[in-house]
Amino acid sequence: MKKLILLPAILFIATTSFAQIMLMPSEAEIEGDPSSINEVHIEFHNMGDGQPMTWMRTVNDIPEGWKTSVCDFNLCWADFADEPDYTFNAPADTMGTVYVKFDARNFHDGGFDPIPGCGTVEVNFYSIADSAGYNALGVFHARLGVEAVDCKTLIVTPINDNNFLIYPNPAKNVVNAVASFSADIQHAEIINTAGLVVRSYNWETTSGKMTFDLNDLPAGIYFMRLVDVNNTGVYTEKVIIE
Repeated sequence: MKKLILLPAILFIATTSFAQIMLMPSEAEIEGDPSSINEVHIEFHNMGDGQPMTWMRTVNDIPEGWKTSVCDFNLCWADFADEPDYTFNAPADTMGTVYVKFDARNFHDGGFDPIPGCGTVEVNFYSIADSAGYNALGVFHARLGVEAVDCKTLIVTPINDNNFLIYPNPAKNVVNAVASFSADIQHAEIINTAGLVVRSYNWETTSGKMTFDLNDLPAGIYFMRLVDVNNTGVYTEKVIIE
């Protein structure tokens, strides 16, 4: 499993230039014991008017046997909830804690068999009244019972030249792509082994990262190509879809 870290300064530029809410930090990580529940906390700050807030868990990249739960101002939701059943209120100039619980205890038949490993959860917090002006992405990492090198953490700074990353690989339901801002990517293509473009996606991101749905593609070997504004393929990587 690969974990992506966009440097905090870059995330600050991408997520707070237009937003009235801020997550501090926008990305947080914990090192813990897989035999207990570990919580990764981020401070939520509403710098504008009071808003009815909600959230959506957009990434749940964890080992099989782990569970994660997103916690907002109201409560901690069930591990299968990718969004809450109702909003939470964020009055003007509110500060509070939002967090993710990582549970690697792996309960089975009344006992448990803890699973060491690394996990990443991304949660998009936004206002149902003004999602354009009040939104922020939180990235929560957990490293439980393993060394940092085992997480295959990759540092990617999108403003630097020649930074590209395609992950996870092999992929199942989705694949993520990260590209330098200087590469001027216009679209991404998925190409089969016969050389045919089977999917094409517009590159629409302010963070340098996009996630693409693979659910309707048969399992097999493909290539993802990133194409710039001059219609030139600037990066290609083989992707295995399971």
